Amino acid sequence: MTLNQLECFMVLAQRLNFTQAADDLFMAQPALSRLISALEKELDLQLFYRNSRSVALTPAGTVFFKKCPKILDEYRGSVVAARLAQEGYRGSLTLGIMRDTFEPKLPTLYQRFRTAYPHVSLLIRGYSHSSLLSALERGEVDAILNYMPMPSGQESPSILLHKNHQCIITALDHPLASRGSIRMEEVKDEPFVVMARTASIPGHDFIWKTAADAGFAPHVVAEATHVPVLLTLVSCGIGISTLSDDMACLCQGKVAFIPLLGVPFANVRLMWNQDNQNPALPHLLDVFRSIC
Repeated sequence: MTLNQLECFMVLAQRLNFTQAADDLFMAQPALSRLISALEKELDLQLFYRNSRSVALTPAGTVFFKKCPKILDEYRGSVVAARLAQEGYRGSLTLGIMRDTFEPKLPTLYQRFRTAYPHVSLLIRGYSHSSLLSALERGEVDAILNYMPMPSGQESPSILLHKNHQCIITALDHPLASRGSIRMEEVKDEPFVVMARTASIPGHDFIWKTAADAGFAPHVVAEATHVPVLLTLVSCGIGISTLSDDMACLCQGKVAFIPLLGVPFANVRLMWNQDNQNPALPHLLDVFRSIC
């Protein structure tokens, strides 16, 4: 049964006249007769009583006529919904973020996307530093907010959101807490609290590399597996550490952030796989580009 057959049936059921119905449908009357006969044969139902003088709906035809508008509406609605999905206006997206970070632009980006694309569900999932990139590679997420440099040989398209300043963080009563800026070589004699490498490869490696560039190896007195734990240890005066300045909102004024001079910015990028086939992804990228 085709959409054309249903539409022809509806017109004939309303007109109850083959000639008039054929005229309305811009087709020859014999062609309409053959089409209706084929429909009745396919359904194994007699839909019309017809003789040389009149046409009338059978009981089966009457029931079918009452149901047809709903069938046609559902069909057309299904086509519209499918087209919206194909064009990325319906569906879902998953964005991966680092679970121990706060991205200040994300609330605005999220609200703008939801306003522009209300029928696309945007899910946000938190990952450890070490599992974020692998989630993107596996296709578990459509895009990620990445603070980490890409491994050598791996390239993914990206949009730069912003650049964060790297900072030395100390307890509020630390002698260095009031400094306006600082260099890494000035803290060579300080005890360090570092992120465990299993929890944050870039956070762990940054301290060791930056210290090495400054000519010393850090004296590590404690490791943390989560940023809140790191902040707690630093606020207790156990040691100093490094974080980017966007993390200051997580510490509620409990530690001091001192801009670290002579080190590169921490770039925050939206990244995705070039071969991602989710039709809603380009819309997400457009919203990010509109703000960044």
